[in-house]
Amino acid sequence: MAKDHYIELVGKVVTLLETLRDEPEGLSLQELSDRAGFVKSSAHRILNSLKKHGYVEQESVGGPYRLGLQVMTLARGLNGRSGLVEMAKPYLREMVETFDESAYLAVLRGDRGVFVEVRETRRDFRLVGPLGAEVHFHATAAGKAMAAFLPPSRQAGLLKNLKAEQQTAKTLTRKSEIEQEWEKVRRQGYAINNEETIVGAVFLAAPVFDAHNEVCGSVSVGVPKPRYSAELGKKIAEHLKDVCRRLSETLEAVGYTH
Repeated sequence: MAKDHYIELVGKVVTLLETLRDEPEGLSLQELSDRAGFVKSSAHRILNSLKKHGYVEQESVGGPYRLGLQVMTLARGLNGRSGLVEMAKPYLREMVETFDESAYLAVLRGDRGVFVEVRETRRDFRLVGPLGAEVHFHATAAGKAMAAFLPPSRQAGLLKNLKAEQQTAKTLTRKSEIEQEWEKVRRQGYAINNEETIVGAVFLAAPVFDAHNEVCGSVSVGVPKPRYSAELGKKIAEHLKDVCRRLSETLEAVGYTH
C-alpha cells in the first residue's frame, strides 16, 4: 500500500477496535496498549474519542473498555440490506424457544465471515452474543459450517491463507487437521466447537445456502458446558440442520443470491 494513501491514525483506531472485538468482558487501558503495541497516552486519547461517539464503552473511570452499541448498529446496517438477516430472525427465534439457548447468524463477506444477528436466551447464565465479531474458520462452529461447504477451489484458497491462531488448548491449528475437520462437517451436515474458542462453551452450527445453492451463512447455538450433554448436542444438531434447510428453501423461493 502506498505510504501517502495510508492514514496511520485510522489504522490505530481499527487495531484497538479489533483488539476489543473478541473480549466481551473488556480490557484495561494497559492491556489494550500492550496488545496493540501503542503508547498508553495515544491509546487513551483514541479510546476516549471512540467512547464519546458510542463505539467504545467504559462503565467507570479506570475500568475496562468494551465495544459500544454503536458498533452493533453499524453491523446491522451493513448486513440488514441483504434481507438475509430479516428472513433468518424467525428461525433464530425458533432455536431459542426450543432449547432456551442463544442463537446466532453469521454470513460470508468475501473471504471473511461475520456474526450479524444474535438472539439471546433470557437465562441468567448465558453466552455473550458476538454481534459484529469475525468468525474463525478453523475454530468456530459457525466458521467451520461455512468453510466446509465452499467450492473446492475457494476452500483451498481459504486454507492456504488461513491464520489458524490458538484460541484454547483444544483449537486445531494444523492445516491438515483443519481440512479433515471440514470434511467431517461436510459429511455430517453440521459443525461443533467444543471449547475450541471459549473454555466452558460448546457451539453447534449448520450451513445456510442461497438460491444458487451456494453457502452464504450459518446458524449456530451456544451452550454453556455445564448444561451441555451428548444427547442435547444431538437434538440441537438435528434441529439446526432442519432449520437451516427450511431457511435455505425460503431463500431459494424468494430468489435470494448472496
